[in-house]
Parts: sequence; C-alpha cells; structure tokens
Amino acid sequence: MDDLAHAADLFVLGELDGADLSMAAAEALARGLESPALVELACLHRTDCGGAPELFRTAMAELNVVTDWRAREVGVRLRLARDHATDLLADEGASAFHLGGITVQLRELARYPDPPAPELEDLAGEFAVLSEYLEFVDPATIREQIRQGCRNLLAGPPYALVNPHIVTTPPERPPTRPARWRRLVASLRSRPAISAESSPPRPSVLQAIHERCCVPR
Repeated sequence: MDDLAHAADLFVLGELDGADLSMAAAEALARGLESPALVELACLHRTDCGGAPELFRTAMAELNVVTDWRAREVGVRLRLARDHATDLLADEGASAFHLGGITVQLRELARYPDPPAPELEDLAGEFAVLSEYLEFVDPATIREQIRQGCRNLLAGPPYALVNPHIVTTPPERPPTRPARWRRLVASLRSRPAISAESSPPRPSVLQAIHERCCVPR
C-alpha cells in the first residue's frame, strides 16, 4: 500500500504518465492488492494508456488510498516545500536549489482558485525574490532573511511574511594615483605645446648617415 501511496504522490505532481500508472497497478496486484479498476489499469498496454489517469483515481478510491485529490496535492506540495525549508535551516544542500524548490511548490498552491492559505502567493513571491538576490549579492547578507522565511513557512498557517530587502556593502573604489603623480601630470598639461615653427630644424637620420659615411673628409 505504501508503494501505491507514493505513486499517488508522484501522480498529483504530474510525474507519472499512463505507462507508469499501469506498471504501478501491475506491481500492486503482484503484492496482493486488488480492485476492479486496479486490474483494468494493470491490463492496459503501454501504447494505449489514455484512460490510465481516470482508472488510477478510481482504483485509489476503491482501495481507500486517496479519496480527496485536491487535499492530497496540497499536502504533498506543502510537505515538499517544508522539507526544503528544513534542509535550509540545517545548512544541508545549496541554498539556490532549496529556495527554487520552495518557490515552485508554493506558486503551484497559490494558483488554486481557492488556495489553502491566502498569503501563500505573497510568501512564494518572497522566496522568489530571495532566490534572485542570491545571483548578485553575498549570500551571507541575506542569510537571516532566508532562515526567517523558512521558519515562517514551518510555523504557518497563517504564514508571516519577511519583507526581504537587499543588504549590500558600498562598491570598492579603484585606487587613486599618488599626489606626486597627479602634480606631475598637471604640470605637463600646463606647459605650452611646442610647434614645428618654434623648434629648430633637426637633420634627418638619412642625411646624418650620408654625411658620415659617404662624404670624403
């Protein structure tokens, strides 16, 4: 029965196709479980499983595994989001991975016409913002905000909000030139430009070579 319950969890997340459902039914029959819909589902060919989802729902009801699919999906998604929050508080795994997982699950729940908690959409938005912050700020600067969001998720409902904000350090300025160097540059710029007319003529290199090597002395 536990394997069927796990299959039901994956089913509400959209992670099982018709062939997977038929295989799960066949394995349940092999373990001794039986219901009319379960037998029919197990007999479906992998190339003709169009009716598998409805048969799976019927079989789960016949076996009293799942009777309320909406409640099942809410429970599964909240459990996954809370698992991510628990791992974040324990510093297990990458923060970006867990923040992304929380955001996905909460946004799916917030899309319901009648969500399980009205503040889930705002909470999902906060986790999305924190996830985006990780791309351009030091994670240490928003670590406490992330942890507070996880604690709020685990404590609700009702779910309190964090109202995240960016905490950044001033940008580093490039090192300036020494004062002596700045005075030298300023003095050079203040000198008048030297024109060709004011400069004494200089012999060309070719002329100097010719006079040195070819002109008899």
